[in-house]
Amino acid sequence: MRRIGVLIALLALLAPPARATLPAEQPYRIAFNNRLVTDVYINDQGPFSFLIDTASSRSLIFEHVRKKLALTQSQPGLLTIYGINDVGKALPVKPAVLRVAGEELRGMTLGVLADSQSGGPDGVLGTDVLTRYFVVLDRSAMRIKFLAPDQDFARDYADWAQTALVPRTLKKFPIQFWYLKARFNDRTITSLFDLGAGTTMVNWDAAERLGLRRRNFSVYGPPPLALQDVLGAKSPAIELLGMEVRLSGRSWTRQTAIAAEAPIFGYFDLEEEPAAIIGPGLLGNNSLAIDFAGQRLFIGPTVKD
Repeated sequence: MRRIGVLIALLALLAPPARATLPAEQPYRIAFNNRLVTDVYINDQGPFSFLIDTASSRSLIFEHVRKKLALTQSQPGLLTIYGINDVGKALPVKPAVLRVAGEELRGMTLGVLADSQSGGPDGVLGTDVLTRYFVVLDRSAMRIKFLAPDQDFARDYADWAQTALVPRTLKKFPIQFWYLKARFNDRTITSLFDLGAGTTMVNWDAAERLGLRRRNFSVYGPPPLALQDVLGAKSPAIELLGMEVRLSGRSWTRQTAIAAEAPIFGYFDLEEEPAAIIGPGLLGNNSLAIDFAGQRLFIGPTVKD
């Protein structure tokens, strides 16, 4: 028996160290105009439907959720929020606990936004949560995983196409977002990595680099009034069809994008250069592994609907 005990001890020493915990994961889905959505529990109530948004500076809830949870303002003043196609002010609240994908987040301050439409999402899962993890979106299983920010996990996705995630801090605020170098019809265009955007969009500097001329479309006038908050009020907005978009070793053909001088380009310091916004409109049918710490985006298999 003593020999068996010694042998077991030696085997334990020789075995490679196991990861401390299994990956935390849960389902996600595509809803609310082609956006990625998952469930979040707040103070043990829910589930609440949250957008997964890599271009929202803070996690948010909408007013109907605040009322349901009876949350009150947690600190003086309002929060400045980047995301949801706008820069705005939000009431701060601090619920006791958020639970998502097996993770328990305590002491987080959330912003509260006014309800904009019935039947919309309940909240937004922003970069204050997402960047804590190595995030995997498994499109074939429709599961989102939150892994530790460990390079061991990056090796698991080494056979996927990968491209750099370039962090940039905004000029006016110490807030960081992530950008990609994408090629649109063989033109390299700086692109905001925005999983909260349902549509691929380019500004008019980028559209002109692709061979269009804004003056040729001025006869169409500004976008409809109902869309000007998103698409801008001055320049024409047109739909671009049949584009090829490339990221590292992956390409997508027959892609659609909107060319517009949308306010969001100014919010993210992209108004003075050719720029695009890339999100689920392009990547939604691909598995993704987002290594914020290692500043890499891994692009996995495509699932055809």
